[in-house]
Amino acid sequence: MNRELDKTEQAGEWSRPVLPRAQLEYAATDAAVLVPLADTLRTKAAARNLTAVLDLEMRCGVPVARMAATGVGFDTGTWLALADAAAERRVTLATEMDALVPNPNCLPGLGAWNSTTVDVPAAFEAVGIALPDTKEETLAGIAHPLARLLLEYREAAKRAGTYGREWVAEHVTDGRVRASWNPCQAKTGRMSCKEPNLQQLPRNPRYRRCFTARSGHVLVKCDFSQIELRIAAKVTGDAHAGGLSEGEDLHTLTAARFLGSQVDVVTKEARQMAKPVNFGAIYGLGPRSLRLKAQADYGKDMTEDQARGFLDAFFAQFPAVRAWHNRLKRDRATEVRTLGGRRIGVEPDQFFGAKANYVVQGTGGDGLKRALALLWECRDQCPNAEVVLAVHDEIVLEVPEPEREAAKTWLSGCMIDGMAPLIDPVPVEVEVKVGATWAG
Repeated sequence: MNRELDKTEQAGEWSRPVLPRAQLEYAATDAAVLVPLADTLRTKAAARNLTAVLDLEMRCGVPVARMAATGVGFDTGTWLALADAAAERRVTLATEMDALVPNPNCLPGLGAWNSTTVDVPAAFEAVGIALPDTKEETLAGIAHPLARLLLEYREAAKRAGTYGREWVAEHVTDGRVRASWNPCQAKTGRMSCKEPNLQQLPRNPRYRRCFTARSGHVLVKCDFSQIELRIAAKVTGDAHAGGLSEGEDLHTLTAARFLGSQVDVVTKEARQMAKPVNFGAIYGLGPRSLRLKAQADYGKDMTEDQARGFLDAFFAQFPAVRAWHNRLKRDRATEVRTLGGRRIGVEPDQFFGAKANYVVQGTGGDGLKRALALLWECRDQCPNAEVVLAVHDEIVLEVPEPEREAAKTWLSGCMIDGMAPLIDPVPVEVEVKVGATWAG
């Protein structure tokens, strides 16, 4: 609006029973400017074809604030037991690493394993490995047991420290955790979370079991099934690829193609190996990067030849994805758009996988927000339910136990209705589970 407001009075004394005229005028101006500001922003949004995105963010404001205020139940005792166990495991792992190093003097004591500069590379050099850096992906690609132990040690140290007793003291009030949720902070438009960040909890399901329903209530959780693959199929115009129309399990199909077998003989282990492939291939990972990601994120070991074979199986299943990648490589535009119309700025020569990530994950965020808005706007259908979590592709409700079936229908319906218009004709599938804790 090209207006500059004098904010001097913001630092004034506001507890006085009678405020001076200057403060009153400041407060009135600060409020009055919002109406013309809103009009100006809507005009600018319309000019950039962003009205639908702006309206969606407005629809999400109240349900997100309500979720933050409600919080989710928490089992402090179980959490602290996990923290203590992690602290003990950390000591054990440090002892095992010390025993592997020929010269124990190069690592004088437990704390040295926390180093990312001098001590750790020296230890690897002592066992015959030149370590270029101590990043997780680098360690995941090293076969020596010292690398595996160090990764486990770091995870245990994180659980004992970051997710230890101080975490409880800082974030648990009246038996509940109330995080700060931000719908607009992430570049992709996906929901972000802090204080605490519930989206980055340890992967072990024992931590999710610490998030509980109140007495007489249950948690109903629903997540989009394989949604990134479905969004990619829509973006690439390959809506019928890979058995999507037939409701096939896409991870099983990739594993079957790689193994050259029928889907009914694919093992659970083979399916798990295919998961990082299906997600990584969308974002342009090569064989080496995929191998490292599979180990770091999923704990799955594969050779580069296996990774290459899995990628070939993926692109045979989704041939249009490779063509889409090639278009992104050639495209010199300074923005990409999600299927919900969200605008994300990019550099013309930016890695094509990052552009793909923005489109796919951004569209997933759009769909989740549409679902949250629908849950609030249709709350009369299940008035005793409260949204307590919205993490990645999942929404969790707390609801009285007798209303669990009604809540399942309501939640799954809103999630499907929120995402379906964005990726039609690709079908949307959700998975619904009910339990006393977030883990089921």
